[in-house]
Amino acid sequence: MSFVNEYVSDEDAEKYDLDNLWNKYNYTAMIKMPELLDHFDVHQHDWCVDKERDYWLFNCGFLTSENSRSGYPESSNKEVFILHINDQNIEFILAHHGMEATDLYPIHFSYNLVSMSPSSLPNMSRESLLNILKDAINIFKYNGIRALEENAKTLIEFDF
Repeated sequence: MSFVNEYVSDEDAEKYDLDNLWNKYNYTAMIKMPELLDHFDVHQHDWCVDKERDYWLFNCGFLTSENSRSGYPESSNKEVFILHINDQNIEFILAHHGMEATDLYPIHFSYNLVSMSPSSLPNMSRESLLNILKDAINIFKYNGIRALEENAKTLIEFDF
């Protein structure tokens, strides 16, 4: 089996503490999880999961930047993903850069690796982790199961 986009069961959301993972990176949001789920069409978290290997990718959203023109925190181009492998969370911060759109792919962007923690696991190299991340993001695309139509029009490149 490979990665697929799914809504997360309530049991898995609680087991992996997804509310607190999301809140950790979206600390300036006026509404926190789980209350924020009430504002989504489907009131569940979503992820990209490989159930056979027990791996998942969870998008925690964009980090905020304190260095904005307005003087108030604003979204940055840095996006946080948590990749769960072998019962361990690996935090990836990726810089998101828009690229030239085409007729086939009107949504086209590239990711650069800003940081990765930890950078390897006891039985898995950094390179292997990055390849798994790329596989998962290529399925997650634009916004996972919440944006299937947009995902079909999305091309992602990696600069790492």
